[in-house]
Amino acid sequence: MNSFEIIYDFASSDGFKRFQILLVPIGIFLCARFFLFLIENDKDEDLFKNPEHQLLKVNIAQYASIFIFILFLILFGSKYYKTYKLYNNYLFETEGFVSNFHPMPSSGHDTERFTVNGVKFKFSDFDISNFGYNNAKSKGGAIDTNKYVRISYIKVNNSNQILKLEVRK
Repeated sequence: MNSFEIIYDFASSDGFKRFQILLVPIGIFLCARFFLFLIENDKDEDLFKNPEHQLLKVNIAQYASIFIFILFLILFGSKYYKTYKLYNNYLFETEGFVSNFHPMPSSGHDTERFTVNGVKFKFSDFDISNFGYNNAKSKGGAIDTNKYVRISYIKVNNSNQILKLEVRK
């Protein structure tokens, strides 16, 4: 009996983890709020020599972080919704041994490419623009030459995006 271990599944929390990028503008906003607090409570001008000028910079950073947060939320939210819709309606599946494996070097500047049962796949660790599996072998990924895998994928822009990866135990 063939048993498989699920390595990545978009439908579980794996796909939702990409929203962690939203923590960057939230962190910038919180830092800006902290600096606003320091500027407003620096009555003796010990920390900031020109508080009005510093206040302007911090306010710009604060509002820019809000704008970036909203922009990322809209872009990632719409992309997530589109991927979820494709996952539920247009999911393909292939199973077999990994062949023609080309690992991505640890330095990046390339893609990891391989074929399973005649279906070609390609991804990069450094591309977070989609919600597919993108963990290269050089960064601890599960795909390797002659490994038996089951892959559920969708076709996006003439490429195959892995939304579920299972490896035979």
